[in-house]
Amino acid sequence: MARLLIVAAAGMGKRLGRDEPKALVDLAGRPLVSWTLDAVRSVLFARSRVAVPPGRENRFEAAIGGRAGIVTGGETRAASVRRAFDSLAAEPEDFVCIHDAARPFVTSAETVSVLEAAERTGAAIAATPVVDTLKRVDGDRVVSTVARDGLFAAGTPQVFRADLLARALAEGREDADEAALVEALGTTVSIVFVSRLGFKITTPEDLEMAEALIRSREPKSRKERTK
Repeated sequence: MARLLIVAAAGMGKRLGRDEPKALVDLAGRPLVSWTLDAVRSVLFARSRVAVPPGRENRFEAAIGGRAGIVTGGETRAASVRRAFDSLAAEPEDFVCIHDAARPFVTSAETVSVLEAAERTGAAIAATPVVDTLKRVDGDRVVSTVARDGLFAAGTPQVFRADLLARALAEGREDADEAALVEALGTTVSIVFVSRLGFKITTPEDLEMAEALIRSREPKSRKERTK
């Protein structure tokens, strides 16, 4: 059994208001994907792949610096993950960890927890409880309030036994995440509670929060030098 890693980095930064891939957006002086790789590769993986947008391979090579193999992604997330998965040549009993390039604050403890849960059950994902009151709307009008009991926001890492993931990807479905594809097989997916600091950078406000979080973690001496 081996642990394998896929970082999904083929998305564009349209909701960030950028014309470049989101994973290459500057975050505190480094590409976003570089921060994310540092975080997730603090756990030992036998092989790692980053799925990137077509035509941007050279820029990602420079950003990644040999820490993972590059795979040209497809038109959708599912297509990109399929290509990365195929390149890993996984054995059925291996476990594949899929992580969003836009989540740079995952901890090694969280990644290990999701891996270990999947190794017990076959499939596991990181998730956080929904804490806000949810409203179903039509246009600008509230239709109803959605009970949040039992609702969780799915995140990454998401880890699956390789034979399950292969079957799910072979179905050719396009869904919100890999967990949904595996669920469609009738497989139960386990939940691992993680910190809300593992948020996904999607909007300019998210990027501001990420910058602030990095600054708050800088050593005091460095902060004083940059004033």
